[in-house]
Amino acid sequence: MRARDLAKYIYHYSGMERCMFWFLRNSRRPLLLTIVYHRVCPSMDSYEYMGVPADVFESHMRFIKDNFEVVTMTDGLSLLSDKGRRGVYVSINLDDGYMDNYTHAFPIIKKYGLSATIFLTTDLIGKDHLFWWDEVFQIIRRYGKNRTGDILKDAYKANRINSFLMDKKESEIRNHVDRLKDRYQISKDMTPHRMLGWKEINEMAGSGLDFGSHTKTHRNLCLMGDNEMQKELMDSRLELQGKLGPEQIGFCYPFGKHDDRVRGILRDAGFDYARTCIKGSNSRDTDRFSLRSIDASFLLNKTLFSSSVSFYSLGR
Repeated sequence: MRARDLAKYIYHYSGMERCMFWFLRNSRRPLLLTIVYHRVCPSMDSYEYMGVPADVFESHMRFIKDNFEVVTMTDGLSLLSDKGRRGVYVSINLDDGYMDNYTHAFPIIKKYGLSATIFLTTDLIGKDHLFWWDEVFQIIRRYGKNRTGDILKDAYKANRINSFLMDKKESEIRNHVDRLKDRYQISKDMTPHRMLGWKEINEMAGSGLDFGSHTKTHRNLCLMGDNEMQKELMDSRLELQGKLGPEQIGFCYPFGKHDDRVRGILRDAGFDYARTCIKGSNSRDTDRFSLRSIDASFLLNKTLFSSSVSFYSLGR
């Protein structure tokens, strides 16, 4: 067991978690917790990188429904501005726009009468695509299956490699991934994933889910020049508003990477808010272009999930 996970179990069973939830529910000012997923897979036997098995995802949704009021990002941010509000609200986020958001996550979200916000990589809508981080996992998994057979160890190993690569330019990433394939003697082509199409997006929008931008191509904005970044942002926003209507459009930073320059250009591009990967909760004082979140991708049981939601809610 990782030391971080052990600490969460101690936090949960010591009673500190219950005390923190009591404190949160009785807060004088409203808080918005943004809980982030990427993929939902049928089971652990069909695990995909950063995926949560459907039964685990359902246990998370039950916990959220039993303990919080669930809102979309846009509605949650409006509630934070209401001085008469108090308590804790949760927005469920799904990043990147994989088809399993529709096939596996959406039925569970509907079952519990919840809403969610999905951030789409607009150039990939309706396409089969293999992100480089999924490619790294597939390489590690194909090699690791013949060694340890521990899929989560393979996922954590891929995570370490991907954390290093996300600060590199696309050409450098491609070189690293190709070298990794050579190192592990992977000769077969990797399997791409189906991304959400407009049919699925429109059906989910009709059921109360809303959608934001994750750029056109999911690249690190900090590595782009101003003109390239402006096009990446504007084209994405205009496509979403052209297809879904002129409502407010939010944004999620690819890899959570941003700086003052990126935030300034994002504001000028007409977005209403932007979510980061910084852990914590959001209050009415939180910068709307530096919104905090809690990543649930590796919280694969209820205890880890509930303790993480409670603990990271301290960060403001």
